[in-house]
Amino acid sequence: MKKGKFLRSIIIILIVLCAACSAEQPVAVEGEVEAEAASLQTKIDGKVNAAEASIQEDESMYIVNDSVNMRQRPSTDEQIEDVLYEGEEVRFLSADGSWFEVSNGEAKGFVHQSYLDLPDQESESTGRDVLILMYHAIDDYKGSGSKELYVTPENFESQMQYLKSEGFTPITFADLDHLKEIEKPVLITLDDGYKNNMNAYYILQKLKDDDFPAKATIFMIGNKIDQKHGLSTEQLKEITASGIISIQSHTVTHPSLPTIGNYEQELGEIKNQLEGITGEKVIALAYPAGKYDDKVIEETKKYYDYAVTIHQGIADMSESPYEMKRIRVNYTTSIDGFEYMVNQ
Repeated sequence: MKKGKFLRSIIIILIVLCAACSAEQPVAVEGEVEAEAASLQTKIDGKVNAAEASIQEDESMYIVNDSVNMRQRPSTDEQIEDVLYEGEEVRFLSADGSWFEVSNGEAKGFVHQSYLDLPDQESESTGRDVLILMYHAIDDYKGSGSKELYVTPENFESQMQYLKSEGFTPITFADLDHLKEIEKPVLITLDDGYKNNMNAYYILQKLKDDDFPAKATIFMIGNKIDQKHGLSTEQLKEITASGIISIQSHTVTHPSLPTIGNYEQELGEIKNQLEGITGEKVIALAYPAGKYDDKVIEETKKYYDYAVTIHQGIADMSESPYEMKRIRVNYTTSIDGFEYMVNQ
């Protein structure tokens, strides 16, 4: 009898346990649904994050190759937002000509593309070297000053005629932003801003046509303006308005830049002065007597996009835009010598 009661007790316990299992089953199913939903959300979030990561990976990262100011807008005239140092990594955001908008942490602004390299790659050339010719006085030599700084108007015209016949395209520094689109570019530069540079202007004006968009750049010394041997304010306005001549900076007093202390005056004031006269941007500097050092380059970057030297050779656009080489044309340069120089 006791054995029978014991068996019945066991059966009752089993029934209760089974009922309990049946009652918990929906809870278990509901839990699995929640788990599956959570798992699905995790997978979705993972794919979203992966997509975002992919987008970020598609945005090019660059390495800064030299210290440079990051500007509010694409110009050396704009406010400085931050300073980037050599070796820093920045993210590319957009392009405006040869200026890239980049971010560095929370800071964002524009720098010239020449200061940026792709990681683990050598700096790539724009694919173009630029011929930059250097002149001074365009006049007959009359015994005063250095004879080799003169080129006669006749020789200058022959040289320009050669460039025209050989399909060269005269440009200004503003054209360097779209250099790849230009066939056989050449920068014709004249240092100091002598009054006789008007001879160059008249010759280029005569040669200009649809096939030869005659242009030249005069690097003007500020304190020569309106002086006996320098171009006048009215002449500067006239030749700039023609579209043939671009006026750029050769400092105020033509000092040895590595020896001065007031860069604001020699580099900044002349920029403002020339822009006030011509109404055009001044973006390039010619170092007086070709003298510069690392400090001068750093100061030049605050005001200009380009600077030219007196180092002989073709300007390589993959190198520093503040150490651009030029080819000097002298009084004794023959037309054969000129042809050789421009076809190096």
